[in-house]
Amino acid sequence: MMNTIELTDLLKGCRPVKDNEGNIIVQSIMNMDIVCLTTDSEFSLDDRFANPLTALSASNQAYGSVSFSNKERKETIVPTQMAVMTKQNAQNHGMIKAGYVGANSNVTYNDAGCVQGSQGGHFRNTSEYRFIPVTMREMVFDSRSVKGRDHSRIYSAIQNLGNETSSNAGSYLNIYFEKYDKKLEQFIAHFERPHNLIGTIVFIDGEIVAIDKFPSFTYAEQVWDLMIRDCYGSLAIISELKDRKSDKRFTKTFEDVKSRNVGEVNVLDLIEKSLKETKRFMTERVHNKLQDILDLTFETELDTEGNATTGNLPKSYFLKHADENGYIGQVIRESDYNHLVSVVKRKNFDPDALRKINELRNKARKQQRFTL
Repeated sequence: MMNTIELTDLLKGCRPVKDNEGNIIVQSIMNMDIVCLTTDSEFSLDDRFANPLTALSASNQAYGSVSFSNKERKETIVPTQMAVMTKQNAQNHGMIKAGYVGANSNVTYNDAGCVQGSQGGHFRNTSEYRFIPVTMREMVFDSRSVKGRDHSRIYSAIQNLGNETSSNAGSYLNIYFEKYDKKLEQFIAHFERPHNLIGTIVFIDGEIVAIDKFPSFTYAEQVWDLMIRDCYGSLAIISELKDRKSDKRFTKTFEDVKSRNVGEVNVLDLIEKSLKETKRFMTERVHNKLQDILDLTFETELDTEGNATTGNLPKSYFLKHADENGYIGQVIRESDYNHLVSVVKRKNFDPDALRKINELRNKARKQQRFTL
């Protein structure tokens, strides 16, 4: 059983998607950047896992519980913090994590939570799913500290989301979606899913706030729209409400290039030079931010709720950075192979503190051993 795992191990085999000139491709809106990850085809298990959005039907018989029935002859993985948002006269529920469901099998999770306030009723055989916004992920992961079934475990995270997005959601996640669905649909159009996508890294104001790695290229394609719209879209909404802007890097670079090329009248040449410099700058910035967290080591805890803990089946582990205000998350792992990874930065975490620690570690590595 694992006791610790490093971020480099969690993301082994992955690398940022780059253009033909070797620059990391960064897609942006306002103060939010997304870097996509890819891997070699042999590490994408496309034929193994079924589409979780169509293979799984959800039901429940008690509040705080969700049962998934996999009707396919392929196993599948429930995406991180997926919510059942049904038109049935029933209480919507959300998962606090990801989960593994074998082929033609059923799994019940008793650590789920209600996401629709006082609405009553139980849902039956539905595949109406949304993803819980990433801004809730920290609090939802933390809710697992409540042992046993507790239908209210996600309410505080929804209330916090409502405050951050001015949606007055209360304990009703559907109110948030109803207010922002049109805007979230527009948000999808800002991002393009690259070929052979295996994961994403999300930046806010230049700091890494979320990392997701998927089981395969096919799986990533299946969940892409919901990840962008439902999960990451909340970050852009909050940024817009706070009037946060991008740093207009290209505009600044263009002005700098013009000042260094006085007399240059070919605007297209100036634009080309500025674009190349902007790409190099963004590549270097992403590289440096990733370098800051490469030494992250997580304590692991085996997830025993709704998950096989024996045999060779994939197992779920919760992740916790040694700094209690650092990064947290989850990995679904099988024989040292990571099928799904979800890591999120805690809001109170100070990246500068981590950089200072890394600087000292690097200096220590350069020191020679004591001798006489």
